[in-house]
Amino acid sequence: MGQTRLELAGVELAQARQNTVQTVVWATLLALALAFGSLFVCLAVVALFWDTHRMLAILGCVLFYAALGGLFYARLRQVLAEQTPLFETTIAELGRDRQAILDSLNTPNPTGEP
Repeated sequence: MGQTRLELAGVELAQARQNTVQTVVWATLLALALAFGSLFVCLAVVALFWDTHRMLAILGCVLFYAALGGLFYARLRQVLAEQTPLFETTIAELGRDRQAILDSLNTPNPTGEP
């Protein structure tokens, strides 16, 4: 029974590792693409308003990035708060096993022998 639970823990760990690696790779690529795209959009806006309102354009870009950073920070906190604990299924199974063992120890023997 213990071996089965350890195998389950191993499977859960492998799944968690694979999901984490995929998430980090895709999130990094997405962040880089969006960062370069938004940077060039801001550069285009500043270049467009360079002769008339350059400081307003620069401050607008700064405020945009600050607001975006605040939004990302709030979302990150929410995601971290919603994560399920690692090995949740394994811990639940071990708890059921423990309860089954305790129940079997407390059950009287039907033959009357100790």
